[in-house]
Amino acid sequence: MLNNPGCIPCIVKQAHTLSCILGINDAETQRVVIRETMSALMDDQALLSAPHFSTTLQSILRRATDGKASYAAIKERNMRNAAQYMTYLSIMIENASDPFEMAVRASIAGNTIDLGANPHFRLEHEINAIMLHTLDLGFLPALKRDVRASSTILFIADNYEEALFDKLLIPQLGPAKVHFAVRSAEILNDITLEDARRLEIDSMCRVLESGSVISGTALEQCTDEFMELYTKADVVIAKGQGNFETLLDARRPIYFMFKVKCEPIADVCGYPVGSSVLHYHPGVMDQHTPHTEGAHS
Repeated sequence: MLNNPGCIPCIVKQAHTLSCILGINDAETQRVVIRETMSALMDDQALLSAPHFSTTLQSILRRATDGKASYAAIKERNMRNAAQYMTYLSIMIENASDPFEMAVRASIAGNTIDLGANPHFRLEHEINAIMLHTLDLGFLPALKRDVRASSTILFIADNYEEALFDKLLIPQLGPAKVHFAVRSAEILNDITLEDARRLEIDSMCRVLESGSVISGTALEQCTDEFMELYTKADVVIAKGQGNFETLLDARRPIYFMFKVKCEPIADVCGYPVGSSVLHYHPGVMDQHTPHTEGAHS
């Protein structure tokens, strides 16, 4: 878990940003949202992480919009924007000397879409930067080796729009062994079971709800089904900064794919803000370190 004082001003800023996204345009209502957010943060002395506060923030925003807070419209708008790059990315993967690497790059590129920490994302710029330029993939050989040797892969998904990019990676992982975990409630633009079915991911691999209802993976909320997979899967891949924040102390190995969007996360993972990374966490009970020639240190 990450409970850094630097997260507090970011959460307050998100309160204002999300109020604007949801159409709260009058200054007084925005002030109410910000005051209630600050008050809730002061009251929550045991805040585990910024993602754990996401349900509280959404409750504040629902009250401010008389229960009408919905990200459906912006999710679909972002999806239409993302969809126009799929043919290009598919061709890049198909023609690459290493399709697995190119599909990993595509999946990581999708994590730039973020309504909370990175609402002013530039999708085309990010895609070009990640697909065509240098990206720290020192842990790629280890991931490739572990995926090939695996029989079960737990893929913990992040955003709805981002999952379109993840669909390009699933064939490279081996769809028959992939278990694609989604949120169990609507939270920001995170992917739900309904969203996954809309994208027809369930026709590619098994899809399940994690039980988590925050913008990350709260293991204390997760279902027995998810926890069994989480414990026993040969490989766990977790997408997005929220999953990194909530699983960074995991007892098992996890491959994280995300864009570093703030200083507290940069301090923990060691990559500069703005970096898009494939990061390996060996697990606090696992001293084995994979082959990481060329990996970030």
